[in-house]
Parts: sequence; structure tokens; C-alpha cells
Amino acid sequence: MSFGPGFLPTFLYYFVSTTLIAALVASQGLGMGMGSPTAVRLGLVLGVIAGLAGGYFNRTVTQSFEFQNRQKFLQKLEAALNEMGFAKSAEREDGVLVYQRSALSALLSGKVFVNFEQKSVEVAARAIALKKLSKRLQG
Repeated sequence: MSFGPGFLPTFLYYFVSTTLIAALVASQGLGMGMGSPTAVRLGLVLGVIAGLAGGYFNRTVTQSFEFQNRQKFLQKLEAALNEMGFAKSAEREDGVLVYQRSALSALLSGKVFVNFEQKSVEVAARAIALKKLSKRLQG
């Protein structure tokens, strides 16, 4: 199951966005031109930092969990997702369950995709959300 961008596309998104914004703000705030070496360097440094942080925390990752009883595991999974603010929003034609937060928080947190197999389930979500979910499921 492959959903969402991995590290490299996420890094590039945050890097480019932050570099451009930081260079623009620095050039306007410091009264320099957009091509000023100081503004460009500041933009690049902040872009790399934001790219690394964004790529680490917001990339999409997958994790598999094994279970004995599908229904019990689904109840535990949904309880953990509800604690995190996620609710089931759809079931796709291929059987993948989609969970997301409501309103504005949905834009910031992304979606959680759940695909059940015989005795395992594969979950795809943003890295930070999947880490929290994993702790709740294993703890």
C-alpha cells in the first residue's frame, strides 16, 4: 500500500516553500534586493532546517500490525484513533478504511489509511501520527 509522499517530496516541499518565504521576508525586512546574498543564504539555511523537520515529521510512512482477532483489533484501532481525534470518514472500493480529523485540523494532520489482510493490517499515515498510534496499540 502506497499513500502520500515519502521523505524526498516532503523535504522538497518544505525546503522550497520556506526558502522562498524566508528570502522574501529577509530581503524586504532588511531593505535588500531579492537577489541579495545574505537574504538568499538565510533563506537556504531556514529552508534546509524546515525541509529536514517537515520531511521527518510529515512524510507518509506505513507500518504493519499482526492480530489474532480482526474485530477486537479493529475496536482497539478505532479507540486509539478516536483518542487522537480521528474518525472513520470513508471506505474505499478496494476495502481501505480512511480516517481523518474534522474541519481545519484535517488539513494539518492528514489522513490515516488502514488496509486489512488475513492476519495483519497495514496502516499508512504521517510519521508523527503513526508513531503515536503505534504506541497506543502496543501499550
